[in-house]
Amino acid sequence: MRIKIIIGLLLLIVITSCKNKTGEVNLTIEGDFTGLAEKWVYVDELEVSEVVELDSVVVQKNGGFSFDLHLSETGFYLLRNEAGMQFLLLLEKGENVVLKADGNPFIDVYDVKGSPGSKLLMGFDQFMEQQKQRVDSLAMAYNEAQALQDFYPMKLKLDSIYEAIVITQKNYVESFIEENPSSLASLIVLNRKLGNNSIMDEDADFAVFKTLDSTLMMKCPENKHAIDHHKRVLEIKARIYDKFMADEKLSVGSKAPSIVMKDTAGELFSLRNLKGQTVLLYFWAGWNAKSRLDNRKLVPIYKQLKSKGVEIFGISLDENEKVWKGAIKLDKLPWIQGSDLMGLKSPANKKFNLNGELPFYYIIGADGEIVDKGKDLDVILESLDSYLESLKK
Repeated sequence: MRIKIIIGLLLLIVITSCKNKTGEVNLTIEGDFTGLAEKWVYVDELEVSEVVELDSVVVQKNGGFSFDLHLSETGFYLLRNEAGMQFLLLLEKGENVVLKADGNPFIDVYDVKGSPGSKLLMGFDQFMEQQKQRVDSLAMAYNEAQALQDFYPMKLKLDSIYEAIVITQKNYVESFIEENPSSLASLIVLNRKLGNNSIMDEDADFAVFKTLDSTLMMKCPENKHAIDHHKRVLEIKARIYDKFMADEKLSVGSKAPSIVMKDTAGELFSLRNLKGQTVLLYFWAGWNAKSRLDNRKLVPIYKQLKSKGVEIFGISLDENEKVWKGAIKLDKLPWIQGSDLMGLKSPANKKFNLNGELPFYYIIGADGEIVDKGKDLDVILESLDSYLESLKK
């Protein structure tokens, strides 16, 4: 009897300790997953920089299971199975969430009630599954097309279809945030990638990032996810300002910064060596596909440019010397080449405000001033022709 009393007291202490540690239950999840009978399911909290396991249960034979949780604030939670498959929930204090799926909810369609935020994420998951199927079909078509003689025209067509898929997702993201500007679900939608590719660009789409930040800071200024997004927006804003100031220093009519690089023989070569000539300063890399395509355009017209008093100075942002020199040899590049083999960490990347965007061009006049700059070679060549014509007048 005494032993039973002691055990009972110990159990009470353990239960009380756990309850004090986790807090009072303020959210319940009830599930009916018939396809996961007698399997483990887990619920984790998705923190800003880590995932924290909260609880786990075995699904009953009839598919039923439940979780009783304590939430300190609105947040993201992962429901996952033994295989690591998962879906995301957006939970708020006081919700009684009901999840139901006839099959495996991590593969088949599931339904959620009692949690508006989770309902939004469920709809987004379904949209992303459609996107994934479209991309997978496109990848299959691409692999099959590689064996065809007319692969290049087919590639252009497939690239166009992929671009349409990207535009579809971008439109979805913008509409979702416009309709749900104060929901944390918008953070997930904003940051979700399509494969390995980001859909929303921090710089180009900054207005979307900023708008969401404003509404979240009004609704939940102390929420850790809202605060994390706010910090990110401030960092983007500072970076955009720095880029603007750098662009001002590199505006048309400004003196081009000096640049010295080692050529392929290991000798130092300076932009100042070309003083008095019109220079096409060409930032590229052997690993960059677009640069290699532009090489094919430039090689046939190099002699013509040279005869007009134009010299090309290629600055490589490669890290690997073999890749750099191999590309020069393979593409048969006849113009001056230089590199510090520091890749995107090269001081030239910052000095010329490239932000890693390759290829990039600067037209520098005989007086050392910047005539034009840009990423599109065709546009740059037109600008170069106009400048050369102006010198004849």
